[in-house]
Amino acid sequence: MTTSTTSRHQRAERPACRFADDLLYLRAVDRRHPAGAAGRTTRPQGAGGWDNAALLGRLVAPGGHVWTVDVDIDLVDTATRHLEAAGASNVTAGLADGATGLPERAPFDRIVFTVGAGDIPLPVLDQLATDGRLVIPMRIRGSVSRSFAFERDGETWKTVSCEMATFVPMRKGICDDVRTTICLAGQGDVQLETYGEQAVDREAMRTVLDRPSHKVYTGVKFRQGSGWEWVYLWLACVLPNGLSRMPGRRPGFTPHFAWGSMAALDGESLAYLTVREGDDADGRYWEIGVIGHGPHATSLAEQVATEVQAWDRDHGNDAPAPGFRMATAAHRGLLGVGDPRFVIDKPNSRLVVDWP
Repeated sequence: MTTSTTSRHQRAERPACRFADDLLYLRAVDRRHPAGAAGRTTRPQGAGGWDNAALLGRLVAPGGHVWTVDVDIDLVDTATRHLEAAGASNVTAGLADGATGLPERAPFDRIVFTVGAGDIPLPVLDQLATDGRLVIPMRIRGSVSRSFAFERDGETWKTVSCEMATFVPMRKGICDDVRTTICLAGQGDVQLETYGEQAVDREAMRTVLDRPSHKVYTGVKFRQGSGWEWVYLWLACVLPNGLSRMPGRRPGFTPHFAWGSMAALDGESLAYLTVREGDDADGRYWEIGVIGHGPHATSLAEQVATEVQAWDRDHGNDAPAPGFRMATAAHRGLLGVGDPRFVIDKPNSRLVVDWP
């Protein structure tokens, strides 16, 4: 997570906090979620990404500062040595839980996480300047997550940008996001990601692919370059347990990507996405299908297929992107909602997805 602070000559210096440990994400911050500018002070969390912190230090110079924090002392010590060797005099590495922030350095102009969160860490919101911005990759439901750039909108929060993103979950802190990976029995190396909020029989999942299957195709055709992010988001919202990543290979497992698939879970059953290729008057296509396994294979596969069809009929990839609003738990009631399926309530926050 990264927090940035802007210092201006007309006022006392304000720190900006950044928690960073991934260069790709730093680029995303620079291009889509601007987090650094001259005169800002930045504090990254995730000291293992000391090189990102050093780069951010250049962005906030002159006059700005970067703090990068991590929960592992060995990473902090390594970062300190590298930062000194790089001459990054305006970057400081420290031992801390990024979810609690650095209250002694607040307020910050920017707080940017580059670790995945399952919810909004409330302490850092209080450390943002009035016009500050929080950038955080947050899981919506299951494995589907997005990187949100939030700014205040009265007592609630609006997004100024939002990108599909997945990061290693937070750990060892007040906002750690516990992920349980299930290794499926039998040939191959197929795994299934599960999270605490999902109602799933994890023991039954180990052998679920050995259970009878049910396959259904949706009639929804993707073309070369079609994106999956919006259908993933739709399914994450409308299915009770969202979608889970299901990477790996094994005989008889036909996922929609070479790395694996995304699966809907329901107790002892799952249904994963697949595709079949074909050609029509418009050229090559990949038709979305669903393969269910387990005692509820048929009903779950049909449910997922129906929702894919509903998304394609009502929105699809050519529609405007949905918007997002967030409120902390204390202000949930301030967010007006339409379809309750697109209200994601978590212990600390409420996220509303506004489909156009």
